[in-house]
Amino acid sequence: MNVHSLRHTNASLLIAGGADVATVAGLLGHSQPSTTLDIYTHAFDKNKKAASQVLQEGLEI
Repeated sequence: MNVHSLRHTNASLLIAGGADVATVAGLLGHSQPSTTLDIYTHAFDKNKKAASQVLQEGLEI
């Protein structure tokens, strides 16, 4: 494991744990949260599934 892998794992775990993108971007030194979003999109899959479930339950689907 190298430093880049640890950085990526850290960011992914923060996002998956619910940390907001602006905070993660700041911790990583990204000047724009959009950079973080572009790189760590995969980390939001869990959040997308949870949001979809909430919507389905709200609509009683």
